[in-house]
Amino acid sequence: MLTAAIKTATRTAIKACGGLDSISRAVRVGITQLSDYCNREKASVVPVDVAVELDKEAQEPLILSVMAQAEGFALVPVKFGNGLLPHDMGKFAKATSEVLQKGFESMADGNVDVQEAHEILIHAQRARTSLHHIEATAHKIIAEGKPLQVSIADGA
Repeated sequence: MLTAAIKTATRTAIKACGGLDSISRAVRVGITQLSDYCNREKASVVPVDVAVELDKEAQEPLILSVMAQAEGFALVPVKFGNGLLPHDMGKFAKATSEVLQKGFESMADGNVDVQEAHEILIHAQRARTSLHHIEATAHKIIAEGKPLQVSIADGA
């Protein structure tokens, strides 16, 4: 079950990076090996160093969050970037919508299978990451005791 989740997350990360051709230039393995990491018929699983690079290129911890969840942990970002609140809120809205959409699609046949549950978790991790960014910005505003000037054009 864990292997399937990692393979699903790997496929999602590769897609987020523009596909096999695009990402193969940024990691130490080639297209065939990357493809095998996504293929449930193959025994190979993405190694941690390649997973880190894929997640960096995807700009979110898709693979590493699945690995952490398997051990009962959740990833929390240490740095939150530039704190563009409208952009983060837009990402959160999109991510929560995707969680709901995947959830309803999964339930349409009366069952939520293992693959579907893993996909729901991937979307939930994206929503959680966006929420952490929003929370960090709100905490910063409170700690500094001054308002944050925003423009909807900042990224919403």
